[in-house]
Amino acid sequence: MDLRRKIENELVEWKNRPSRQPLLLLGARQVGKTYTAHHFGENNFPSVVTVNFQTDLPRLLPLFEGQLEPRRILEEIGYLTGTVITPDTLVIFDEVQLCPAAVTSLKYFAEQTPAQAIIATGSLFGISVNRQERYSFPVGKVDLAHMFPLDFEEFLWAAGQPVQADGIRASVHRREPFIGHDDAIRSLRQYLMTGGLPRVVGSFLQSVDWAETRRLQRDLATLYVADMALYASAADAVRTRSIWESIPRQLTRETSHKFKLTDIKAGARFHQYDTSFAWLETAGLIHRHYQTEQPVAPLRPRENGTFFKAYLLDTGILSAQLGVVPQVFCSESGYAQISPAFRGGIAENYVKQALAAAGIDSMYWSSGNTAEVDFLLTDSAMRVIPMEVKSGDNARSRSLAAYQASFHPKLAIRLSTKNIGLEKDLLSLPLYAAFCLPGVLGTESAQRV
Repeated sequence: MDLRRKIENELVEWKNRPSRQPLLLLGARQVGKTYTAHHFGENNFPSVVTVNFQTDLPRLLPLFEGQLEPRRILEEIGYLTGTVITPDTLVIFDEVQLCPAAVTSLKYFAEQTPAQAIIATGSLFGISVNRQERYSFPVGKVDLAHMFPLDFEEFLWAAGQPVQADGIRASVHRREPFIGHDDAIRSLRQYLMTGGLPRVVGSFLQSVDWAETRRLQRDLATLYVADMALYASAADAVRTRSIWESIPRQLTRETSHKFKLTDIKAGARFHQYDTSFAWLETAGLIHRHYQTEQPVAPLRPRENGTFFKAYLLDTGILSAQLGVVPQVFCSESGYAQISPAFRGGIAENYVKQALAAAGIDSMYWSSGNTAEVDFLLTDSAMRVIPMEVKSGDNARSRSLAAYQASFHPKLAIRLSTKNIGLEKDLLSLPLYAAFCLPGVLGTESAQRV
């Protein structure tokens, strides 16, 4: 199974950078940071040495006591691992947030041993790091990279279907219908149920066992909830969990998907929940999607940032939380009978997840109770591009038409289950082509591998 990730191209670029600093690889738990760092190291360095602060913390803590002298630390890591570390060795500090002194040491690695390649992976960074006065974050002395669950293209690679992924890209580039449309729709529905967490994807592709897939997703959701209790105060943990559990319900309302605190508790105020929202975002567990003040670049959130939708990090976790039966969702007849509100919420979450993985910022636009466009994007010329998301093949959108009539964008995009097509200034893309949006917007970087 091919679990290569697009971020590996970013890691190669980092490796070859003349001014390279230690790299801090951040992301939610279970998105594949450790595997990716190892896979990259094995393919790009003569040797790789890993120290895991989660499994071996008692043995590693003494290395970072006293003076944080890089050459001594490397020498002692060599003694612990039975290896000789050279400048050609990639050193991986896994779950580095568990040792604040190791985080601080990255500054001295950058200053004193710049030739030494170091990748430090971190989950719950900024949450579980113990803020001791003696240690500080190495501001300006580390390079940063962010990881997310597999996007749909990476899922196709893992499923042994790179040709299908290439075909989708080529068809979008030509603005022509994709010949494998029906197969791609079926693959997308599988992806919406599995999501992109590597452990879940790997298990499903090996066994095609939906019961086991859901069991793994429930276990991971329980892990995330346990972290809330472990790393937040008792009061904040309760509020954080209530937000987490409310998001799936709010995404599947028949009306607007705007997040409403009153759905959690009558009389609740946002200032009471600010810390909990920040916790979930810092942990990488949710994406907030703000309503914009005006549809002009650069896009800005409305008022005090209290008008937003909230999405989970992963559609598989979302669909499991909603109790969607994968076998029903993945069949043509079953998909048609599922509530459009459920399908729409999952589709929106999928698109926000794809945009986050591609590094594309987005907001939404609303005109009172008369019209709402799901996503506003900005292209490479800083033009605002409206994008509507449909979970079926019903292509009519009064909201998108109202937006076009009011603001006359050069291009509008509609994502649905219809095939690729271009009519005047409206580009119709199938949902499965969301990973092609950077190319459409002209913002694509060297992410692909």
